[in-house]
Amino acid sequence: MIRPVSNRLFLRYGAVAAAAALACTACSGSGGNAAQPPAAASPAASSSAAPAAAAPDAATVGETVKAAMKKSTAVHVKGSKSEDGKMKVDMQFNKDSVSGSIEKDGVEVPVRRVGDKVWMRFSKSLTKEAGLPAEAAAMVNDKWVSLDSQLGQGLGEAFKLFLDYDVFIGSMADDADKPGYSAAEPADVAGAPALRYKNGSRTIFLEAAGSHRLLRLESPSEGTMEFSGWDQPVPAQAPPAAEIYSGPGS
Repeated sequence: MIRPVSNRLFLRYGAVAAAAALACTACSGSGGNAAQPPAAASPAASSSAAPAAAAPDAATVGETVKAAMKKSTAVHVKGSKSEDGKMKVDMQFNKDSVSGSIEKDGVEVPVRRVGDKVWMRFSKSLTKEAGLPAEAAAMVNDKWVSLDSQLGQGLGEAFKLFLDYDVFIGSMADDADKPGYSAAEPADVAGAPALRYKNGSRTIFLEAAGSHRLLRLESPSEGTMEFSGWDQPVPAQAPPAAEIYSGPGS
């Protein structure tokens, strides 16, 4: 019999979805999706075609970033974080769905949310970390497990919060809205004209024109996180039935 996902495992690896949001607010990862068009390509094209806009004032740039985030409908986030272990984030956030993966200390946790349904795929590295017996591991390896199932034991509600677009964007926006930014400096992010602002050890890069949306966060002590595909939803799909775990506890 396969036992429910343990609290220890959930807190350490299942909750990396929450850690992904924390990584953003702590300026930790780097964003984008290899399967999608480069996030920066869109700003680059629009920036080159649009007339130069005045850079947001350093005293109000936090509010500018926050306002742009609050109006957004989608974003792709990709990056890495070294604080409290090594973590990689590669997530597509949409208003009604989320897909991607988080890797913590070499343990990969693919996650997917479609509406109120949440799944976590048991990668081989995750089943190994969980310490499942060989027979049980063979049953769940590379299978998507519903977090509303007996096996997930109600972890779905926590994941729904962690993978909620408004919660994610809200926490990130509130963190960006802090005083102390230096004046704007011209910069480049993946070929797109950008504006660089420093705030202590943190540096943010914004689109040089338009809504001045966030393109990158950097912190020497934590890592780099990049944001792409703002307002370009890439809807997640439910896993194919053949890939969803249907054994004991499902």
